[in-house]
Amino acid sequence: MESAVHVEISVAGIDRCPAALLSTDFEVESITTDGRSTDGDESRIGELTLRNTESPPEDERAERIAGDEDRSVYRFRNEEGDCPCGTLSDHGCPAREIRANAGTLTLSFLAPGLRTVRSVVEDVRSCARDVRVRRLTRALPDGDDAFVPINRAAFTDRQYEVLRTAHEMGYFDRPKRTKAADVADSLGISVATFSEHLAVAQEKLLDQLLTAS
Repeated sequence: MESAVHVEISVAGIDRCPAALLSTDFEVESITTDGRSTDGDESRIGELTLRNTESPPEDERAERIAGDEDRSVYRFRNEEGDCPCGTLSDHGCPAREIRANAGTLTLSFLAPGLRTVRSVVEDVRSCARDVRVRRLTRALPDGDDAFVPINRAAFTDRQYEVLRTAHEMGYFDRPKRTKAADVADSLGISVATFSEHLAVAQEKLLDQLLTAS
């Protein structure tokens, strides 16, 4: 059986998340979400706390429900449903923390296994242009975390270089920030050789992640 893992991902390039959009102009103190609404549609609902809202946000998807001089609590609703904030509940993953700053979301959550992590990341990528895994650790019974080990020796130097360069140049971003030909050119190899090394390196990486216990 797979071990539970603690995951942290950063999500940018989001067009329809009220929390992320509001964070470009306001300081977001906290975010909570219940996932899908109870109205039988695909909308997402949640609450966020904004600090120092002297000029209230003008967003029809956010309604002020409480507050004082220092902060205001808003209930938000995303009618389209494609909002990363509510994705975790679809996969049964409890959120440890959801943060928003300057238009970027940080989702910290527990997943029952690495296969679920991959499904969450794929779903988030469907509604965001840039998704990056920042933390991946095993959740231990005593509440501590242990890093998921990756055996660097399983990769040849060339395979590792290809994988690292592709990542650094944004080849895995959505949308891609570079093309295979550009990465291959920077490595001084053909596109066919690049594709072959990358395929083998990705297979080795996934084998280690998905069989970790």
